[in-house]
Amino acid sequence: MDPAALMDLLGLSIGELERMALILSRLTGLFLSAPFFSRNVGPMRVRVVILLGLTFMIYPLTDPWPGEGSSSPMVVVAAGVAEVVIGAALGMLVHWALVAVQVAGGVIGFSMGLSMAMVMDPTSGMQEGVLSNMLYMATLLLFLGVDGHHMLIEGLARSFHTLPLGAGIPEGRMMLEAALVAMGQMFALSIMIAAPVLVATKMLYFGMGLINRASPQIQVFFLAMPVAQLVGFVVLGLSMAVFAQVMIREIDKFFSLSFRIVGL
Repeated sequence: MDPAALMDLLGLSIGELERMALILSRLTGLFLSAPFFSRNVGPMRVRVVILLGLTFMIYPLTDPWPGEGSSSPMVVVAAGVAEVVIGAALGMLVHWALVAVQVAGGVIGFSMGLSMAMVMDPTSGMQEGVLSNMLYMATLLLFLGVDGHHMLIEGLARSFHTLPLGAGIPEGRMMLEAALVAMGQMFALSIMIAAPVLVATKMLYFGMGLINRASPQIQVFFLAMPVAQLVGFVVLGLSMAVFAQVMIREIDKFFSLSFRIVGL
C-alpha cells in the first residue's frame, strides 16, 4: 500500500507520524531495559502490538514537538535516539533493584558451595546461578504483584509532560548522579540480602576450622559443603520472612531515582 494513501486513510500528517515515532522510541527504550518488559517472554509480534497499542493510547496526551513536520530526517533520527536513551534510563534504574537480588544470589551461592550449579534462563538466554535465578524470579513476581509494570508505564506517560518530545537527553550531571546513587543502593541492597547467609556460613567454617585445629585426625571439611548448604538454606528461608517488605521499600526508592531524571 502507498504510504501516502495510508496516511490519508488514517488522517495523519507527516508531523503527527513523527510524533508517534518519537513516542514509540521512548517506549522501545523502556521495553529494552525495564524489568519484565525486557525479558524474552511471549512472541515478538505480541510485544510489537503492545508497543503500538501503548503508542496510540499515549499519543493524544502528548503535545507537538518543536520540529514537527518541518525537520530534516537527520533531526528526527537524532530526536528518536534521544527518546530511546530516556526510556532506557527510566527502565534501567528500576531494573537495578532486581539486579541487586541476582548479585546477592551469586554471593550466597558461592558461600554455600553452589557456585558451579548453573541453569539456563530461557527468558534472558544466559546461564545463571540457581539461587540467583530463584531470587530474581521471586522478586520479579513481587514487582508484578505491587503493579510495578503499571507504575513504569504511567511514569513514562507522565514524563512526556515534564520532559517533552524533542527536549533532548536530560542534563548529564543529573543522570550521572542518579546512576551513581542507584548503583550504591544496588550494592548495599545485595549485601543486605546476602548478609545473613554469609555470616552464618562464615561462622560455620570458622567453627569447623577450630575443630580441625584441635583434632586434625577429624576430617571435618568433608562435611563442610553439605552442612553449609543446609545452614544456608535454613537461614535464607528464615530471612525470606522479611524479604518482601525490604524489597517493596527498596523498589520504591529505585522508582524515585528513575522518575527524578525525567522531572517527576
